[in-house]
Amino acid sequence: MVAQSHIYSSPLQQAIDRYPLTVTPETPLVDVLKQMSMLQSSCAMPVNTRTNRKIIDESPLSNQEKATSVLVVENKSIEKEPKFCNVQSSFLLGIFTVSDLVKLIATGQVGSLSNFSEKVKIAEVMSSNFVTLKESDDQDLFTALSLFRQHKISHLPVLDSMDKVVGVVTPERIRQVLQPSNILRLRSVNEVKNDSIAVTTPGTTSLLKVSQLMSDKQVNSVIVTHKKKSKTQRTEIEKPVGIITTDDIAQAYFINLSLATTPVKKVMKEPINSLKQTDSLWDAHKKMLQDQVQILIVCGKQGEFLGTVNQASLLQVLDPTVMFGLVRKLRKDVNQLQAEKFELLRTRNAELEKEVQARTAEIQAQLERDRLLAKIALRIHQSLDIDEIINAVVTEIKQFLKTDRVVFFEIETAKAAKVVAESVEKNCNSWIGETISSECLTKMKQDQIQAVSDITQTNLSTEKISELEKKQVKAYLIVPISQDGQLWGLMCTQECSGIREWQQSEIDLLKQLATQLAIAIQQAQLYQQVQTLNTDLEKQVQDRTAELEQKVRELQQLNILKDDFLSTVSHELRTPLSNMKMAIHMLNVFPISERCKQYLDILDTECKREINLITDLLDLQRLEGGIELASTDVIDLANWLPTIIDPFKSRTKEREQTLKVKCPKKLPQIMSNNNSLSRILAELLNNACKYTQNGGEIKFVVECNQKKSSKKSLKEVPPTIKFLISNPSEIPASELPKIFNKFYRVPNADPWKQGGTGLGLALVKKLVEQLNGNLLVSSSNGWTTFKVEMPV
Repeated sequence: MVAQSHIYSSPLQQAIDRYPLTVTPETPLVDVLKQMSMLQSSCAMPVNTRTNRKIIDESPLSNQEKATSVLVVENKSIEKEPKFCNVQSSFLLGIFTVSDLVKLIATGQVGSLSNFSEKVKIAEVMSSNFVTLKESDDQDLFTALSLFRQHKISHLPVLDSMDKVVGVVTPERIRQVLQPSNILRLRSVNEVKNDSIAVTTPGTTSLLKVSQLMSDKQVNSVIVTHKKKSKTQRTEIEKPVGIITTDDIAQAYFINLSLATTPVKKVMKEPINSLKQTDSLWDAHKKMLQDQVQILIVCGKQGEFLGTVNQASLLQVLDPTVMFGLVRKLRKDVNQLQAEKFELLRTRNAELEKEVQARTAEIQAQLERDRLLAKIALRIHQSLDIDEIINAVVTEIKQFLKTDRVVFFEIETAKAAKVVAESVEKNCNSWIGETISSECLTKMKQDQIQAVSDITQTNLSTEKISELEKKQVKAYLIVPISQDGQLWGLMCTQECSGIREWQQSEIDLLKQLATQLAIAIQQAQLYQQVQTLNTDLEKQVQDRTAELEQKVRELQQLNILKDDFLSTVSHELRTPLSNMKMAIHMLNVFPISERCKQYLDILDTECKREINLITDLLDLQRLEGGIELASTDVIDLANWLPTIIDPFKSRTKEREQTLKVKCPKKLPQIMSNNNSLSRILAELLNNACKYTQNGGEIKFVVECNQKKSSKKSLKEVPPTIKFLISNPSEIPASELPKIFNKFYRVPNADPWKQGGTGLGLALVKKLVEQLNGNLLVSSSNGWTTFKVEMPV
């Protein structure tokens, strides 16, 4: 091996393989082949099973991808200053490549590697007629490319100025160093594919015959194909199935395969990706790097074989003569494009100048039209008088269009239209009061515009043309004004002095004005209708007010009758119930049987229940009607609360319930109605007891808020007293808004069958409102709490 240290400074130096395989002339050929065989099989690096990583060999052999050539050298000693020591240097005598090995195999000059004779020396089979490249500053990659193309070789030894071996350059290493992406992107595969020298063979051909085919055709690769029927034609096509190269023949030889009996399909490389003719050479270059191959197959639309692209094909486009021709063609194309560009720019500038002038004039005209539209729109919005609006419009149109006469026709009947507004030059006759016949109106349709530049060049009758000439009309433009699909009027612009070609911009302007005018007329009509409706509404309001006053008087009379009815019902319903209660009491005084005692208890219970129901109904009715106002009493909470709570303590003991009471030590005196407040708390405690299971807990809490001042407003907050009653029974959130309705009971909320009328909470709510208090309810986590907040 030759080991030299060199600092790479140019692409040529980077492309040189400075560690080629070298041998002396006396080396047996079998030893050379064994060394090449070792390098051929060393491409796959071993794996460390403990770290699962590839072991990278730092020796010079690790730089060898494949041993495709051997340099035969002679080692000589030369003196080297300044110490005059002898240094061993290698001088090239010949070269031996894989292609030379395939030729030996094809001609039968070598046997198997295991039976090879050691008498044959490498000097006997090496190529002495070789081409070399001098390493110097004057040489570059293009020199090497020219030598490859000129001598049709794939290995180029590099020597220094003293003819010592420096290394070897191959097309693959040049391609890896030189990546002219722009040039390769501009060239297609179809331009460089090898279709004339590509050799194909069936997959059953033996490796020996393939090597002979390579030797005869002087190629480094053979494409393996099989015939397939074309989809579009009746002919057969050759479809590629694999590739075999001289390296593959050498590898098979090195592992002692029988070249005469082994078919090519067993060792061929199957093409994974193929190229299309339209692909760029840059795509081919990337695929070679990705698949680590030196040759690619070019296929047609049906997958038929068309040719190959190899390293030399890619490097061919980088040949100086080819590049010079390409540059000259590109320069010519650039000059032609520049001339066309200058001419195009000159023509385009002239066109742009004309377009700018025309566009400027168009913009100015558009601005004038926009000003006119804005001015007329302002006049329309400032007035709701139809006559004033129409007169303003015809005046502005005449001034803007510089025409002789502008008239406005209003459709009076289906057969006649009358001129109601006009703006006319002094030398032209007036049309005020003129009418047009039904014949003209029938020709006018909605959104149909009549633009006549010369009345003598139209299909009008001779009588009509004569009539228009008498009225000094040479040209006219008529725009209809429609409202809800009905023709309302006509706006007519006329020329009296001569013919006139009406521009599309003028027609568009009158169409926009017709739309604005139709809106203005509709607004004016709506205003008149609104005025009429206002008059009618005022009369209807007066009549309705009188009716409502009569209804109010009737309702007041009904309210008096209702109060009388409630008073009567209150007396008449309570009297028989009181008598029934007295009779039940008297019967209990006399000794009766146990069975009669049970019946009397039932009668007494139901009688009390009926009395409570009537009392609740009457009280609720009075509260809703506001018949009576609650009087205020001074209530000492410390002495008053026990009278409310103590009866419920005995009731809770009967059902083994617990009533927990929490009150401040000092309770204030409040101003409220004793009976109403007592009834509120009793009803809430009664509900809590009814809807609490045996052994459950009921909470009664009293909170007192004394007077406090707000820090922000410095205003006193009035003191309040809060009563909170909680029991372990949760009400669904969907039912909470309904519990204060009359006769409403929460479904499935009374498993103990306590019964009830559904009036208690409705009555509580009305009583709290009567006392100017607040009633809130919350239910969550298995508990329901009623909070009564009363002012002190």
